[in-house]
Amino acid sequence: FFFSRLIALRAASRSPSPSVFTPSAAMSLADLVTVINDLSAASQFNQLLTHLQSQEEMMIQQLPQLDEVLPALRPMEHSLGMVFILKAKAAAVPLSNLQAVHTFLQQCRRLLLEGDPVQVQMVPSHFATVCAKFANAAVAIAAPAAALRPLQHAAQVLQPSPAHFTPVHTEVLRVALLARHYPAAARLLDASDLLEVAKEKTGVAPRDLLLYHYYAGLACCGLHRFSDAVRYFTLCYTAPTHVVHAAMVEAYKKCVLASLLATGEQPAQPKYTALPIQRYIKTGVPAYSELAEAFATRSPAELRSAITKHEATFARDRNLGLARQCVGALVRRSIRSLTQAYLTLSLADIAAAAQLESPAEAEGHVVAMVAAGDISATIDEPQGMVHFSESADAFDSPGAVAAMEASISGAIGVATKLQAMHAQLCTDSQYLSRVMRERVQSRWEDDGMGMGK
Repeated sequence: FFFSRLIALRAASRSPSPSVFTPSAAMSLADLVTVINDLSAASQFNQLLTHLQSQEEMMIQQLPQLDEVLPALRPMEHSLGMVFILKAKAAAVPLSNLQAVHTFLQQCRRLLLEGDPVQVQMVPSHFATVCAKFANAAVAIAAPAAALRPLQHAAQVLQPSPAHFTPVHTEVLRVALLARHYPAAARLLDASDLLEVAKEKTGVAPRDLLLYHYYAGLACCGLHRFSDAVRYFTLCYTAPTHVVHAAMVEAYKKCVLASLLATGEQPAQPKYTALPIQRYIKTGVPAYSELAEAFATRSPAELRSAITKHEATFARDRNLGLARQCVGALVRRSIRSLTQAYLTLSLADIAAAAQLESPAEAEGHVVAMVAAGDISATIDEPQGMVHFSESADAFDSPGAVAAMEASISGAIGVATKLQAMHAQLCTDSQYLSRVMRERVQSRWEDDGMGMGK
């Protein structure tokens, strides 16, 4: 069917066929295919880009016929043309129409998996729009996992270098979370140092960065990497802003819970947190403040009471699961503190110190903590005693040495990147002019205060 349509389309420029398209539409679309083929073959991509930009309105007007054009194009050779055509379709594909969604997914999949990086990077915003619609379409048919591999490849295609952050990285994390495919999210977070943010090269917007760090925090919570989750959530809610963004608020709520799970304390609020966020945190999240205060009492009963009191709020925010995990974290923290003061302790004493209901419950927690590597201990069941000991790991194994070398190498790499970024900032005209303006303003304020005195 597609081949017969393609033949009719190519013949339309010589003898338009009303049975295929209206004459004007056939001529316009045939000319478009011809131009894409000819200029792509000659690698005249700048000229092709100019032509496609002038034809965007025509493509929107001829949306029903665009499906017949796409099979005539090959992603590796005609990526630029396919991006424009799919972007025109992206705004009009109804997510409630399953047939239209499946067709759009198949068309996008070809481009995302086989696209030419050179052509794609000429239109980063258009390509990011196509990727976002592709992700939404996959979610609409309850198949987010099917979008993972195409989006992962699309992110690499759009990157000018492995260090560049792109809007597609945000979509990768989003569909990974919806598919509950946490290993895919972990691979992205562990394998990439996305330190370069270039709007002109990747089409990235502040919203993309906010959501990326928010989704990264969610992924780390799913992986039980709560320290990493705190770091990502903090990057989200401390971003410069003049207004309170919904993602920042949700990031702070989850940051409180993740911090309690990771360190047993509320997250330290950085000095550079925007004033609107600081003001909102003081009065806008009472349920989370009360939960943190209850955790600080080291009383599981008070903590459970606080969770029960605000259960509706936590459920509405989809944080009830994390809140309930805080009870177990508090108990583990109480038991861990006992290992620093005692060498031997009865299960009954452990239950009393951790405010547990019975020695059997205390034994269950100790066994779980030993299995997880949180503490080193042995249980004398006949006597009901627990003997705590130092960790058996002497850190002299090949694995420990390799881990230490990897940490040192990572620290050196971070230091090198910081030095490079510092050198770049020192020669950036916009940064230097802003610093000078702030210094001048500070001097004026000091002079004003001095005159007032």
